[in-house]
This record gives sequence, structure tokens and C-alpha cells, in this order.
Amino acid sequence: MGVGVCQYGQLTKIASGLDQFVPTGQVERQSRVLSTSAQFRWFYAPPVSLGNTIHFYWKRVVLCAFALFPGLLSAFSIFPSLTAPIREEMEAVQIELIDLPVFPVNVSPWTLGFSSAQHQEPELPFVIEITFPEPAVVDLVALMPSSFKDQRNEIQSWGFPLRFMIERLLPDGQAEIIADHRESDYPVPGVDPQFFPCPEPVTTTGLRITITEPGKNTTWWRSNSIVAFSELYAFAGARNAALNSEVKATSSNEFSFSWSTKCLTDGFTLFSPLFHNLEDPKNNIDGFGLKKLTLDFDLGQVYRVDEFRLWPVVHAIQHNFPPTTAMGFPRAIRVKAAISADFSGAEVIYENMNLNYRPGAGPFMRRTRPTDAQYVRFELSEGVRDFMRDQSRGVPRIALSEVEVFSAGDIISRGIPLRAEGLRRGDRQRVSSLTDGRSNEGQILPLRQWLTQFKQRVQLEDRLQSLRGELNAAQLQEAQRFRTVVLVAIGLILILLQLVWLVRVASRRRAARMRERIACDLHDEIGANVSSMAHTTELLAESIREPSSAQTRLLGNLQESAQLTYQETKNFIRFIEAENHSSDIAEQFTRVADQILGTIPHIFSLENTRSFNALDPATKWNLLLFYKEALNNIIKHAEATAVTIKTRREDRVQILEVIDNGRGFSQDEQSCRRLEERATMLRGELKIDSQAKRGTQVTLKFKNC
Repeated sequence: MGVGVCQYGQLTKIASGLDQFVPTGQVERQSRVLSTSAQFRWFYAPPVSLGNTIHFYWKRVVLCAFALFPGLLSAFSIFPSLTAPIREEMEAVQIELIDLPVFPVNVSPWTLGFSSAQHQEPELPFVIEITFPEPAVVDLVALMPSSFKDQRNEIQSWGFPLRFMIERLLPDGQAEIIADHRESDYPVPGVDPQFFPCPEPVTTTGLRITITEPGKNTTWWRSNSIVAFSELYAFAGARNAALNSEVKATSSNEFSFSWSTKCLTDGFTLFSPLFHNLEDPKNNIDGFGLKKLTLDFDLGQVYRVDEFRLWPVVHAIQHNFPPTTAMGFPRAIRVKAAISADFSGAEVIYENMNLNYRPGAGPFMRRTRPTDAQYVRFELSEGVRDFMRDQSRGVPRIALSEVEVFSAGDIISRGIPLRAEGLRRGDRQRVSSLTDGRSNEGQILPLRQWLTQFKQRVQLEDRLQSLRGELNAAQLQEAQRFRTVVLVAIGLILILLQLVWLVRVASRRRAARMRERIACDLHDEIGANVSSMAHTTELLAESIREPSSAQTRLLGNLQESAQLTYQETKNFIRFIEAENHSSDIAEQFTRVADQILGTIPHIFSLENTRSFNALDPATKWNLLLFYKEALNNIIKHAEATAVTIKTRREDRVQILEVIDNGRGFSQDEQSCRRLEERATMLRGELKIDSQAKRGTQVTLKFKNC
């Protein structure tokens, strides 16, 4: 093998004159030179195919993908977030909602409000005129829309006019416009109150609402359009100046105590002015067995009393079904006011001994004749019977959860002690709950504050619902944008892979043409020259009639070297040509072993040949030369009768073993310079295990760098 290697070196030097071939022993240096021209890396490459390319370069493609991915994420991050500002606004809205009271729908409202005639179109212009019980400096008008439950069991407004005008009536008979929506449609409201502030508040005796285009009728009523309101408020500071005002209208749906003109200013709506934060459902007096209840208030000083509110007991939120409300609410109410504690000279400021209203869940609000007084007495009787109980027992009852007395819109009875006659022991202990500011549904709020917060909550809830829709749309847009970026990334990676494949195909084609040219040149030039040398040597031997022994020996060596060089050149040409068609390491190892070992039995155990086939060209060439050197050593020195060749892979380490059963050699003789050189070129580890008369095992371990 030593002569063969030397001859290969000579042939390589000849080929290097073509500036295309790599000299033996200088693979790494020459590979660096050729890599700059994209030639040597592809010189001994596997056959061209997309599958092999993907397999050979999958790690590089993955690295390229990971290199591109942060860039793509950065590119994605430059797009402004569509959902972030929406989420921030939603969070701000939710924080505002936390601080606002919750307003549940009344289980059973006292009245429903005002509407135009049910079965006919309203006559236009439709006029509603409200006359206050006494003049007031009104600064805000509020209209509460009528409400109904639709087929989805959701509360919707209906009957609110599209085009209208609101005027305030002055003491001199003149009218001033405070809101004019006759030129364009008023936005369809929700269930929240609609506010109309009064510019420069002045003394007002009443209001006039002129409707030029009514709202659409969305209920089952027969008319196509209708005018409907739940309640009208006219605030003079904290006082509702419109409470119990006289109302006249072009037409009216007078239906008992549910719909009528007076229901527009009776103080009743579908909602109660309280914060529904229930703490004690029994925050009331039950009054079982009472036919009459007298409550005396000491206001502590003289006030001008002009309004009171009685809060019924609401049972439906506790246990009864079907719902029951205002059981025990008095149907006979008399209110007296006096300056002295013994009520001498007391005046009756309100009296209704036959209340025809169907009691509901909200407060019973009534104006009184304005009177200066320090002491107020409520005489209550004729409580509403509880239909859930046995009527034959005939047990009377007077039940209330709160009693409020007002002066100019300000409550003056909150927290003051009161005296009650005829109560049982349990009710006497709870009598203070009638002035604690809570009904058995929650905390009672000032009327104007309640309307303002009610409007804020409805508007914020509507805004939150709108933001949820915007968020869903933004999330869909961001998802689509992300999918687009991912598709672009995949496209770029595929384009990169395609470019790598195209470059490799082009380089392989150039390398194939180079190999073919080198093989032709070696065959035509070196082969012809070596044949000529062998022929000339034969002629020279024939021309010397009586050659000396030295001449005979030299001529024989020359002829033998020429023939051997010719044979090795042919082998090398076959190797180069084989690279154009196949690079299977198993075939190469088998062919080389058959050529060198000849008739010596040899066994192959070749595992993981795929990883050996994937070796780069320079490594594969050095491995083949190492293998040939090991086999030549067996022929020269081992005197073996059997040889075993093994390949395998452990983790990332390639292992080649050549084992013979020859005569072996001692430890002092275990030095093979050429094998060590090849192992160094492969950046591997060489191990020779041999003992005299026990054979030799040569093991090479290396990584494919």
C-alpha cells in the first residue's frame, strides 16, 4: 500500500497541474481554497435529488428557519396591536362599573307609564302638556323610556319619539324651547333616562312636549307608531317638581292604573331608586295582626314638609313563588303634620283612604300640601292581604321596609327615632330599620343621583358590549395577520430551501463535469504515459543482450512500478467515475476488500451506512485511504486467514473496525505511521489492539465535522 500511496501522490501532483484536483495529504488546505469557489464542497457529493438535499441539509434549513423566526416576530411586532387599546378601554369601563350601583328590574312595577291610544296612529303634532303643582326653578328634564321584554327575554325601549321639541312654560304664559329635535331623528335610546338640561334655569310652571314624528311600535299593539314614556322628571335641584303633576295629551291609552296620563308623573318606573346590594332581606317590619299602624316622627326642628315615600316589603327576592310584592302595604294612608309633640292643631297634609293602585316593588311617592312642621304622623291601615296565605284566617297585616319624609327634595327623616304603636316584640326591635336608608332590596339612593348613575351604567354597559364586538373583530384580524405572517415565513423558508437545492444542483453539475474531465485527462495522459513507460522498459530490457544482475533488478522494478502505477491509476479513475453515479460506502468497502484481500475470507458487518454515506467528500476519501492502508498491512504483515470489517455509529461518533486473525505483534511494534496520519486527517482517535499470535483489531473513531 505504501508504493500505491506514493504513486497516488505522484498522479495527484500531475493532476494538480490542471488546477482542479486535490493532492493527497493536503485535503484540508485545498478544501479551503476550493470552498471559496463553491467547487470542492460538492465534488464528491451524493446523487442529485430533492430528497437527498433535504436529508443532507435539514439541520441547516432548521437553523435558517430559527434565524428567520425572530426576524419575522420582530416584523410582526412592528404592526400596532389591534386588541391592546380595546382591552385597555374595556378594563377602564369595568373599573367604572365597579363603582356604580346595580339596578335590577322591579319584580312588579306599580304602573307602566303613559302611551298614546293603543289601536290608532297618533295624531300629529302630538302634544303632551304638564302643569306643575307649584312653580319651580327647573334645571333638568329627564324622560324615562317605556320598556318591554322581547322574544329573547331582553328589555328593550319602545315608543320614544324620533322628532320632537320640549318647551318650558313660564309664569307669564310664554314658552321657551329647551330641546329641539324636529330637524333630525333622535337616536333610539336604550332603557336609560334621556337628559335635557335647561339653559339658564328660570321659574317654570310646566312643560310642553310637541312630537312631530313618533317612534316605531315594536310591540304586539296594532298601531305602526306610538308615543310612550315610562316617567317624566323635572328637577329643581334635588326635588322632582313634576311629581304628581297634571298631564294633558292629544290622546291617551287610559288602561286602569297601568297606563294613563297621571302615570307619567306618579314616580313609578320599571326600576327602583336603590343600589341592589342586599344585606338583610328582613330589613322591615312584618306587622302581622295589625289592622292599623301609627308612626310618629320627631324631625328635630321645623321643616317645610312637601313629600313622603313609603317603601313596600318585597317578598319575591326571598322565597315566595309565584312572585309577591307589597303584601301588607296600607291602602288607607293619612299623613298629619304639627308643630307640637302632642299633635294639637295638627293638619292633614295627605289623605287617601282608598288606594286603588296595585302595589308594586318600588316606593310609593306622593307630594303633600307644603306645611311647616317638626312632627309628622303616619296613620296606616287596610294592609294588602297575602294571597299565598290562607285567606280564611283573615289575619290583618301592615308591612313596610322604609319611610321617608322630604323637604324641597332633601330627606329629613333619615336616621331619626320614631314611635310606633301596636307592634309586636320582633317588629319593635326592627322599627329603627324604617329610617336606616335601606329597603329589603338594598340601599336607597337620592332620586337625581340614581337617574344619573343609572344612565352612566347603561351607557357603560352598552359601550362594554360594543367593545366586546370590536375585540372579537380585532382578534379575528390579528389571527388573520398572524396566519399571513406564518405563511410568509413558510414561503421564505421554502424559497430558501429551493435556492439551496438549485445552488447545489448547479454545483454538482459543475463538479460532475470536472470529475469527468479529470478522469479523461488521467486516462488519456497519465495512463498513456505509464503504458509507454512500461513498453519502453520492455524494449530496453530486450535491447540489452547480457544485462547485469543489477540492471535486471532495476528494469524489473521499473516495469513492476509502471504496471502498478497504471493499475492504481485505473482504480482511482473508477473511484472518480463512481462518484458520478453512486457513493455507497458499503459498495466501495466491498470492492476494495475484494481487490486487496483476494482469496482471504472476509466478512462485513456494516451498520448505519447512511451516516457514512452522508460524510463530506474529503472525509470520505481519507476514510477510504485509511481502510486501504489497514487492509494492505494485513496482506503485508498479518498472514491472516480471516478478516472482519465492521462499521457502526454511537451518538455522533462514526466507528470503523478492521479485525484479522493473523500473527499479531508486540506492544513495542504497535506503531503505524500512515494509519496515524490518516486518523489525524480525520480528526479521529486510532486504537490498535494486538497480541502476538492472537490477531489485530484496528479501531477508528471520528466525528463528521
